[in-house]
Amino acid sequence: MLFLSLRRVVPTLTLLALLTFIVTSPARAGDFYIDSQQGCDEQDGRTPQTAWRTLARINQDGAIAPGDTVRLRRGLEYRGGLVPVSGEPNKPVTYSAYGEGHAPIILQSLNLNRQEDWQEVGGNLWVTREAKTTVLGEAPDFLAGNWSIYCEQGASAQYRSTEQNDSTRFEIDVEQGQGQGNHIQWINNPFSITRGQTYRLSFNASSSIPCKPNVKLMKSGAPWTSYGNIVLEELELDETLRRHEVIIQAETTAQDARLTFYLGAMPSGAKMVFEDFKAESIDVDALQFGPDVGNIILDHSRAAFKRWTREELTAQDDFWYERKTGRVWYYSQENPGKRYASVEAAIMRHIVNISGAHDVIFTDLALRYGAAHGFGGSNVERVVIRNCDISWIGGGDQYAEGGEDRRVRFGNGVEFWAQAHACIVEFCHIWEVYDAALTNQGSGENQQIDITYRNNFIWNCEYSFEYWNRDEKSRTEKIRFIDNVCLRAGYGWGHEQRPDKNGRCIMFYKNTAQTTDFVVNGNIFVDATESVIRHDSRWTPEQVKLDLNHYWQSNQEIPLAVFGSDNNLVIYQKDFNRFTWNLLWDGKMHCEFRGRVLKRNADEMIQKEMKNRAY
Repeated sequence: MLFLSLRRVVPTLTLLALLTFIVTSPARAGDFYIDSQQGCDEQDGRTPQTAWRTLARINQDGAIAPGDTVRLRRGLEYRGGLVPVSGEPNKPVTYSAYGEGHAPIILQSLNLNRQEDWQEVGGNLWVTREAKTTVLGEAPDFLAGNWSIYCEQGASAQYRSTEQNDSTRFEIDVEQGQGQGNHIQWINNPFSITRGQTYRLSFNASSSIPCKPNVKLMKSGAPWTSYGNIVLEELELDETLRRHEVIIQAETTAQDARLTFYLGAMPSGAKMVFEDFKAESIDVDALQFGPDVGNIILDHSRAAFKRWTREELTAQDDFWYERKTGRVWYYSQENPGKRYASVEAAIMRHIVNISGAHDVIFTDLALRYGAAHGFGGSNVERVVIRNCDISWIGGGDQYAEGGEDRRVRFGNGVEFWAQAHACIVEFCHIWEVYDAALTNQGSGENQQIDITYRNNFIWNCEYSFEYWNRDEKSRTEKIRFIDNVCLRAGYGWGHEQRPDKNGRCIMFYKNTAQTTDFVVNGNIFVDATESVIRHDSRWTPEQVKLDLNHYWQSNQEIPLAVFGSDNNLVIYQKDFNRFTWNLLWDGKMHCEFRGRVLKRNADEMIQKEMKNRAY
């Protein structure tokens, strides 16, 4: 076990903490079992012998109640995301493991290792097979709600509808445009959907300004939980009125579904037209990638290189996701399914979507191969993430547009976005993450209170810990980042592909929230590509306390610490003896002894832990 071996390095790991780490709850009447190999979703899920088979069966299932435990069989993989059911104070819902073998692995990816998944198109280019659809009939309940316009951040728009030839024509006028895709939303809700059903929505559309609207299926009200996956989407609008379609797969059965068109950063005076909507129930034989493929992991050990156009595919393992057709293009000297034993295409959805979750415990799970966040969501309360292994996370196109002006890739191991209260992340392994291993951050008025990250082992992530909150009315209070081991920030797969290389163990961006009682204490930070620590000069000692941490930067030409957006104070390892940390904050920077020991042992520590990985 990792933290038994680290006890010599991190003395604050008490026996009590270790006992908390290894204790498991006995089986009881409220247990549910998932077995992706031998289970069946038509069974009751109450015993290992009558286990369910899929994550879709347990997501928001009405049978799971506060106090229950959902157990995934060890040694197996579970495809698709997890949407937890919330518990109650002192009666959490627990997601855990049972049986023997490695931790159950939850994958938000498709494995493309079959040769028949690929078609050769010449010039060392391969493309995933084309989707085939079968129409099952009309779906009159889908999109049966009322239409409305929602605007925010100063944007404004109006729409009018006219009936013509047994269909409805909608004309949208943008009165005041704004800069982001979510500032103008065209909404239909509420209506009914059925779990597992695939819907094809087709319509005519045009826009006076070329644009690429996004579409999402979600809950009609807070916490705006996702209700489905966008399987195929072809929405590139211009002045020509022509037919478009969106294919959506429902993840739950609900009566309060909402379809939201995020109309994009439309300028004032822009006009859009939608007409002749048709909803059908279909069966799709397709590789369902959704809005983006953010990463492709080869043989569980290295990443392919994401490109943004077909023309950029020029070297072995370059790939491009063609969003409008839902197909992956890949440069390879031979069929990728033949060249590699495993080709995992990470899909841009959270592996565990914790939006709106409260009173939930996750323990003894492994999360892999998702192009958004490992654990991610907003409006989270009393959530515990313990003894989980989180790896190969992120890389998705955040705005799913692909244009150079809005091209931002993202993905964190654990992210508490905006509202979060009384959450703990402890004893986790987090590695190979595009952005931050751990973060709480937000924009807009929110409160982030009482969040603790402790005793985690982190390596090869762009940031080990990232924080910012940018609304003056927001409040961040009682944040604890303590007794963590953070190695090699910026050495991960994502750093090579990032246009904005920024490897830091601690990254504190500009922060305007009311921030108090923020403690970074007892951690070990070793090596980063840009600097071990960086934070904005507007931080003050009253806001954050860095104390009793151990630091080491092997390359003495790379700063140990950078303060201020303009690098107005830089400390190098070779100059450290000229400074004392007291010049900057209360407390002292303990660098020499611990840093040198860890530098010598960092490779050995990581290699030892990698032997315990499932693959």
